[in-house]
Amino acid sequence: MVTKHSTHKFAKDSTTRTEISDYMSSTVISVGSDSTVQETAKFMHEKSIGSVLVKDKEEYIGIVTETDLSRKVLGGGMDPKTTKVTEVMTAQPIVTLDCHEPVTEANAYMAKKKIRHLPITENGKIVGMISVKDLVAFYANPRLR
Repeated sequence: MVTKHSTHKFAKDSTTRTEISDYMSSTVISVGSDSTVQETAKFMHEKSIGSVLVKDKEEYIGIVTETDLSRKVLGGGMDPKTTKVTEVMTAQPIVTLDCHEPVTEANAYMAKKKIRHLPITENGKIVGMISVKDLVAFYANPRLR
């Protein structure tokens, strides 16, 4: 007797589109532009995050990552106590993707740009962040691949 194959109940529905907003961190975490590298590194450690946006007044002006801290500050011999975060951040324009794009687009974009943290926008306003860690959660879930 031959039985017809049926899709496993956890298999992804081909009509489902998983958006970045489903996997991003919706808390936008930032430091002020007057923060030192040491203050920023301590803040990132306390929050267990790998990147933080840099804000001047009401505008995000850059992003600083663990890689920036290790390569630019430590590798460059800068003093973390006196170096301002604005000296080591990746400045504007901040690269972003819209929260309604598919997660697979974020993965492709981040791989192409060789970045591990990507601010996410909705209607042009930064509303969250997606990281490689978030993408691992997406790809580790067989229902979504």
